Amino acid sequence: MNRPAVPTGRDREAFPTLSQEQIDRATRFGSLQTMADGTRVFERGQRQADFFIVLSGCIEIFDYDCDGAAQVFTKHCDNQFTGEIDLFSDRKVLVAGRTAGETTAIRFNRQQFRELLAAEPDIAEIVLRAFIIRRLGILQQNLGGSILLGHRNDPLTLQIRRFLRGNGYPAQTIFHGDEPIADKILSKHNATADDLPMLLCHGEEVLRKPSIMQVAEAVGIVEWPTAGRCYDLAVIGGGPGGMAAAVYGASEGLSTVVLEREAPGGQASTSSKIENYLGFPNGLSGQELAGRAQIQAQKFGATLALPMQVTGVVGDKPPYEVQVEGGPPVSARSIVIASGATYRKLGLSNDSKYEGRGIHYAATAIEAGLCEGNEVVVVGGGNSAGQAAIYLSGKTKHVHLLVRRDGLSETMSDYLIRRIEASSKITLHTRTEITQLAGEPSLQQITWTNRDTGEVKTNDIKHLFLMIGAVPNSGFLNGCVLTDANGFICTGQDVIAENEWNEKRPPEPFETSLPAVFAIGDIRANSVKRVASAVGEGSICVQFVHRVIANP
Repeated sequence: MNRPAVPTGRDREAFPTLSQEQIDRATRFGSLQTMADGTRVFERGQRQADFFIVLSGCIEIFDYDCDGAAQVFTKHCDNQFTGEIDLFSDRKVLVAGRTAGETTAIRFNRQQFRELLAAEPDIAEIVLRAFIIRRLGILQQNLGGSILLGHRNDPLTLQIRRFLRGNGYPAQTIFHGDEPIADKILSKHNATADDLPMLLCHGEEVLRKPSIMQVAEAVGIVEWPTAGRCYDLAVIGGGPGGMAAAVYGASEGLSTVVLEREAPGGQASTSSKIENYLGFPNGLSGQELAGRAQIQAQKFGATLALPMQVTGVVGDKPPYEVQVEGGPPVSARSIVIASGATYRKLGLSNDSKYEGRGIHYAATAIEAGLCEGNEVVVVGGGNSAGQAAIYLSGKTKHVHLLVRRDGLSETMSDYLIRRIEASSKITLHTRTEITQLAGEPSLQQITWTNRDTGEVKTNDIKHLFLMIGAVPNSGFLNGCVLTDANGFICTGQDVIAENEWNEKRPPEPFETSLPAVFAIGDIRANSVKRVASAVGEGSICVQFVHRVIANP
């Protein structure tokens, strides 16, 4: 029996023991139960599992091996508690629990669990810290996870990997042709390489070439908004701005739902390390920031509904209906649009051919693993490009950073520029653009041209990271709110200037041409394209949401 791997020195934080005084305070929120040996307290795949504080005896946490036998990997004994971050959501739990010997425990359903954390902040802090560290252990050991079998340069395989990782779901990836076990798995399931990618969920369900929604439903990530409910606040987009709006909205008593098409974090989640975010002197990755924000929002009661593709907003005054692909519309008294922006494409005739086959729009551990030991090209002069170049320089043979300008000073933070200049593994090519891509079936060659000298270089490079400009994700709105010429949403005084405001009261800051519909972050016209700015706008915006809900 081994506990899940946790960061060095954090075992006590992952599996703490509550004091008797803390347990006495917690008792009034739950119910005391004595259970016989072998009682199942929750099953893998169950939703709404209960929370237990063990008073005497033991609760074993286990997973199943390939033969279906239970494998215990940790035990919670006197004054310890069960659970991990899935207790904050309606997702399927990853592991199972049972008593070992007669066990007495305090049992809390989800409502009682939330009431406990709200009333007892010192206990909440211990529980939250333990849950986060336990999930890290589960991810490291792939406990309760799935097996993804696919081709190394297959776009769908890469998309599924990104989706699972972005949502903090454990999955072991096996590339066909790299590991002998791949053919054994295919044979066992009467499949061929043409059926890839395949996802084996909990050793039971097998999906062949699944869609992202099918993957989400199979592993239990999907959370649908409550049918028939009119939410106080619907947030479209789970990036930093959207998650900030959700945290502040839910913490201030607004019934809040976040509609996210893929995973929390948005464009920021692709950043390997953000070093100038206030309060984190050592920096943190975009995915770490997104994961913490998700837990924080769910702790306060926000529902994170994903993967939900919003297709439109219906209505000209509250309540609105937010239309989602494949499901019923979501009703809300106010909306915060935080759908962000995406990186532009090169615009070459064949660049779409190589998406997922050499062209990447993110520089995370997944992409770095695909190009380890090779030369790579990063295109872009902003902070995201700089962060990607620095991160990849530690994982690859060499990084070529291409920019069309004369340098980086106008578009990139100084600390990143200095780090790039100091690196022997990054070469900056100014006044340079990519003019040709070649290779079959994946990217094999990249040609770039100096705009001043006309010098052309063709390089045998198989991986290209594009971080060039922003295209607003506003197409789903179908013109229901005022946008500028580039598709970014106009708000506040800009709406009045265009004579698009029809209410007696003036629009609130961040309010669009539709009353009680707000826009924040990268999607908003004239916004500062920074993570901290989006978080600030999402936080501030909630006070205006309160105002328009109170005075419709």
